[in-house]
Amino acid sequence: MPETVLHTKPLQLDRVMQFDWPIYLSPIDMQQMIELMNTVAVKETTLGFHEPLDMSTGMALMEGLQADIKKGACHLLIARDSAQKIVGMIILAPQALPARRHIVEFRRCVIDPIHRGQFLLDGWRLALEKVQQLNCEVMILDVRSDGKAEQLWRRMGFQEYGRMADYARVKGRIITGYYLRAYVKDILHHRESHGTYWHRPRSNHEQ
Repeated sequence: MPETVLHTKPLQLDRVMQFDWPIYLSPIDMQQMIELMNTVAVKETTLGFHEPLDMSTGMALMEGLQADIKKGACHLLIARDSAQKIVGMIILAPQALPARRHIVEFRRCVIDPIHRGQFLLDGWRLALEKVQQLNCEVMILDVRSDGKAEQLWRRMGFQEYGRMADYARVKGRIITGYYLRAYVKDILHHRESHGTYWHRPRSNHEQ
């Protein structure tokens, strides 16, 4: 019997960007995700690599992601533009250990800079909804200190709970890494109280 391929129903939030939680990635999807990662990697420091992935390495990475999605180890949110090209992705990975099932890791967030503003609003809301569906209460992630991602996640309500001085080594430089977390209830409370997910920048003595 041939395998039945299922997709969640796409979420059309406006005329430009369409969101989906796929459980199957086509070869074209994989190729577009690799191209997206490479586009962001050469411009920013958020992915842990600066040089484009070759297609064989990228496809191996995508096949591993597909396997994780299939067994429920992670959940992938993708966004497509009006031409159906993938322009954003978030990977959520619930913790497997029983004592840590209230925690979900934001394993990777990659967004085409052109679509970043809209993705961070609509995509963030959809990610929060998925986190609640997974019955998770705490969101965690780690970022490098030499890029914009750290301040962005802090503006989204994440707070530092640890750091590692020797987090990454790039061309002889030692880069610090920040470990951030946020409680879903706090994010939702802030949205209800202030009408926005954005948090004001915190001064150094507040952090």
